[in-house]
Amino acid sequence: MHALLVGRFHAVTASQREWLKSLRSLDVDRIFCVVTSANHSGTRRNPLDADSRVQLLQPALQESGKPFELVAIADIPETHAWVQHLVDAVAAKTGVTLSGVNTQVYTANHDVEALFRASGFGTVAPKVQGLTPHELVMRMVEGREWESQASPETVALYRRVAMAEKLKALFGQTLVNDDGELGHCRDFASYGAQMDAALKQKLEDLLPWVVPGLIVDKGCGTGKLLVELSRLWPQSAFVGVDLSRAFLRLCDENTYFSEHVEWVGGNIIERQLAYGSASTVIFSSVAHEIYSYTGYSLAELDRALANAAAELRSGGRLLMRDGVSPGQATWRMRLLNQATREQFKKFAVEFKHGQGAKHEWVEADQVRLSAHLANEFICKKDYLKNWHIEVHEEYGALTLEGWGQALQKAGLKPLLLKGYVNGWIEKNRYEGSVALFDDAGAPLPWPATNCVVVGEKP
Repeated sequence: MHALLVGRFHAVTASQREWLKSLRSLDVDRIFCVVTSANHSGTRRNPLDADSRVQLLQPALQESGKPFELVAIADIPETHAWVQHLVDAVAAKTGVTLSGVNTQVYTANHDVEALFRASGFGTVAPKVQGLTPHELVMRMVEGREWESQASPETVALYRRVAMAEKLKALFGQTLVNDDGELGHCRDFASYGAQMDAALKQKLEDLLPWVVPGLIVDKGCGTGKLLVELSRLWPQSAFVGVDLSRAFLRLCDENTYFSEHVEWVGGNIIERQLAYGSASTVIFSSVAHEIYSYTGYSLAELDRALANAAAELRSGGRLLMRDGVSPGQATWRMRLLNQATREQFKKFAVEFKHGQGAKHEWVEADQVRLSAHLANEFICKKDYLKNWHIEVHEEYGALTLEGWGQALQKAGLKPLLLKGYVNGWIEKNRYEGSVALFDDAGAPLPWPATNCVVVGEKP
């Protein structure tokens, strides 16, 4: 009978090493150890690359005194096909086809156990005393003693690559979840479609201010903006930065008109490029996300701008297209139909993770509230598919004046601070749904739906 060990194996604990020794006494012909998530590394869930995990396991498996095979497999999105994917990978490398007839599966993961049981395998939950690998990792993150609980190979590797420091940095990242993906469960198809639908307007807003050379798109999404920029400046180099692996895969499928296009998976708050290397850095509809997904932190927004400014060369430009707040004046908002009234009631309770929207009903269809809150509602009221995400974002992180001050704080000279109303939004989202008035009842024009902000590095 074969033994199949399945896991991510980012550490081998001292207890696991002792358990592997105990396999000497079992009726096991051969051990197959499968390292999962081999295509993922540098995240909280998967901090180590697959090769490093294999290196950790080899000495520990030798303790069993049994013949063994180590196989690393990539994750696949189809859970129902995962066991067959693993079996096929083992067969391709070793020539052995694992089945419920010849293999016993050892795993402490209940989800993995259920998948193998459904495929006809017998399973055993190893009785391992002491810390789990995750608990060992968390000791490093928290700065607690961990070496005595780890195998000698784990201690040696983690010290050699300064893993404790790397783990602290990984777990300190904002905007990302444990898989290194955007830290909010967004429908990427609809989100990407929304981004691309505004491409024509983005180009009109940004093109006059682009400085050719090295053009960087922070939060590049599907990469469509860089496709168009590379068409116009094929001699330039381009870098797209995004946290989302889903988006970076889409970027890689595009056809570009420059030979110099690369992708960086990273947090756009941080600096990704060499100091003074970029001619243009673009933040298109992502600055408000930096603010919203860091606990509404202006300090983190300032840090993102400062890091982008550091990447710019002298004469380089930072271009931003985003939402803008109309300020804190008191407005009255008439809600012109029942659906809009009901949506406002949801907004008033749920906005910003339950902080809500302070308001006063002055008539059955009219509320009194700040201009800022009125704008936040009308900007997002129609994003129903991703409402559970959009309701927590604050589109107008700053007023136009505030954006100018933020540029100056980053060491940039403001060249443009412009707000405007998108005609399509006005016609299709605002008219017939809401009407705005000042506190005395005089009708108001629509607030700016977007702003374009340009800063130049001296």
